[in-house]
Amino acid sequence: MTKLRPDDVFRNSIESPTYQSASYYFRDAGHVKDGLHDRSVPAGRYGRYSNPTWVEVENRLTELSGADASLVFASGMAAHTTAFLALLEAGDEVVLPSESYRQVRNIFHHILPKFGITVHEFSIRDPEEFIENVRSLKGRLKLVHLEMPSSPHMYLIDVARVREALGPETIITLDSSFSPPPNFYALQWGVDLVLFSATKYLGGHGDIVAGVASGRQDLIDKLRWYRDTTGPIMDGNTAFLLRRSLYTLLLRMERVNAMGLEVARYLENHPRVDRVYYNGLESHPHFKLAQQYLNGYGGVITFELDMSEAETAEVVDRLKVPFMASNFGAPHTLVEQSTFFTYFEYSEEELRSIGVPRGTVRLALGYSNDTQAVIDDLDQALSPSR
Repeated sequence: MTKLRPDDVFRNSIESPTYQSASYYFRDAGHVKDGLHDRSVPAGRYGRYSNPTWVEVENRLTELSGADASLVFASGMAAHTTAFLALLEAGDEVVLPSESYRQVRNIFHHILPKFGITVHEFSIRDPEEFIENVRSLKGRLKLVHLEMPSSPHMYLIDVARVREALGPETIITLDSSFSPPPNFYALQWGVDLVLFSATKYLGGHGDIVAGVASGRQDLIDKLRWYRDTTGPIMDGNTAFLLRRSLYTLLLRMERVNAMGLEVARYLENHPRVDRVYYNGLESHPHFKLAQQYLNGYGGVITFELDMSEAETAEVVDRLKVPFMASNFGAPHTLVEQSTFFTYFEYSEEELRSIGVPRGTVRLALGYSNDTQAVIDDLDQALSPSR
């Protein structure tokens, strides 16, 4: 019986197949030499090193971000961790914003120092002050990590001026999970490597955990060696789901951008809402930066109620449309009371230092929900008669 090999099968499918294989065969010794030893030759290798479905989705992500190359990872944190380990070495000095995602801060403060890396942390609440702090370390910094917008306040950074202050020698990485293309094209503003939690808007369906790094070819090559060696890889089916999601990214972002602005305006005008953080509102402290850098503002809105933690919990508990869960970018609207979810371990002093009062709520709008239904639900939950 003749063995039928995968490349013998006639295929004319519009969609590429999804590859789940852990191994890839070679026809003969010459093929091994060409395909395995020469990494420039496109060929399947061991499943930790390559997967044709990865390659396809990485090519699409490269085009999307305007990058030289891209890599996919098992999670957004895997992409971040691999990037920092690949690009830094003992004796290097780095900067990150105080408002960075808490697990990224954990990498900088609890992992990188073990390898002899010096960490500087500055707030981005005052963009000018952040730039001056970075400028004061010019010539000493190997890498500056940025995140915009930041959670929960949606703070922004004047990226072009950070690049100008640093010069070309310092590597700039930027977490753009809250604002993927088409809302923000980080690499156009002097960023060397843009990082995403593809679990969020890039995936967009709440059904995968994945990460992406896109940017300069020389940096991606360094990350690839670490990914090959340490193995934080994406499986073939997840790559297929991410590839599928990218078809609708522009449509989904248009939808959540429109929803976000409408709901944010409603909340800003509500008498029981003390403050709203949304980049599309003129009241946001970084609204001018939003006009310069962003093409849309997404579906995440943070608002503050002049209430105790218990009173705020009662409002959140009355909401019927959102799921109480920590994520964003999914089809469903999600809500979290910040001091119960992200900052539950913080003391009162720590909460004051990051500007998160007990009445802070983060709302992540889902594109499958009706905007008016969300507003009506917020209205009943905030009703003083309740």
